[in-house]
Amino acid sequence: MPPTPLFLSAARIEALAAFRSLEADAVTLHLAVDGGGLYPSTFHKLAADARRDPGMKLLGRDLDRIEKFIASEFVPGPHRMAAVFSCAKRGLFETFALPQPFKSSLTAAETLDLRPHTALAGQYHRYMALLLGPTRARFIELHMGQAVELDGLAGAFSGLDGLGLVAARAATLARERRYDRLILGAPSALEAALVPLLEPALQKDLILEPVLGPDRPVEAVLERVLHNERQARSVRESVLVHRLLDEARQGGAVTGLEAVAAAVQQGCVARVLVRDGYAKMGRACPKCGHLSVNNRSCPWCFCATDMVLDLVSELGTKALAAGCDLYRIMHDTRFDGVCRIGAIQNVAQAAFDPAFT
Repeated sequence: MPPTPLFLSAARIEALAAFRSLEADAVTLHLAVDGGGLYPSTFHKLAADARRDPGMKLLGRDLDRIEKFIASEFVPGPHRMAAVFSCAKRGLFETFALPQPFKSSLTAAETLDLRPHTALAGQYHRYMALLLGPTRARFIELHMGQAVELDGLAGAFSGLDGLGLVAARAATLARERRYDRLILGAPSALEAALVPLLEPALQKDLILEPVLGPDRPVEAVLERVLHNERQARSVRESVLVHRLLDEARQGGAVTGLEAVAAAVQQGCVARVLVRDGYAKMGRACPKCGHLSVNNRSCPWCFCATDMVLDLVSELGTKALAAGCDLYRIMHDTRFDGVCRIGAIQNVAQAAFDPAFT
């Protein structure tokens, strides 16, 4: 059976971020996928361009391994982007799945390209589900639409000694796995007895889910969390869109592709909101990389521009490179009628994290 993408634990993402090579031989593939699988023409073009690139000529083993994975081992699923990291000289080959798409790319450098992962880090909590019964305690980590079950506990959990072991295990995993919030699924009597034993930091953002018990399948736990994440995201989107429109009326934000492209490239943007699925052709300067909707001549260096198939995706990459937040709007329909893309300029943004309900 083909391997599924690895679970992106906090420790794993930190290890990838720390990866360094003495040569530009660390290869990163980001490939957008749709509901039926990957976009084969996009990947074939990326691979062909890479094999023609003099800087990647010596990376044949990496490219061969990546092509084999995409052709015969990639498993389509609900994820929207496949990420592959390869460095044959150092024995690295890892694949992950991301819940949102970014620009497809195949690059080689001394470090791995983790910008999409970084962009999503603040948009998705890392959860730990503790499913507790009288004789069994299960721990399931959930992040970015994936779940992995960790080693659990078996014993008698009706007394303080047993519940103390469960609380200690939850605290240990909080340090090791660095999850953001604990979800507790337990009968009311066990819930009432365990909660006071949890560390204060775990009690602070505890989520009670009595419908989740120790016998629930991992898939059911994941679906419950995804359902609640969608609701929380919808609330946050509403707030962000309202803020954007309010800022636009006061001159602190711009809307529309042309205005956003100009603002991002002038370095005066803090956050870009873009409608999921929005794509539009545009122009790019082959010399300086300046993007525009329809400028046949680059306004920066006056070179003739080339057509690009997805200006929105190219602009998102520039926004990430400039350190902007990039937030994809998936639910709020007000956004469609106004602009489909907008940008809040460099002003202090108050964090908004709606409660997971």
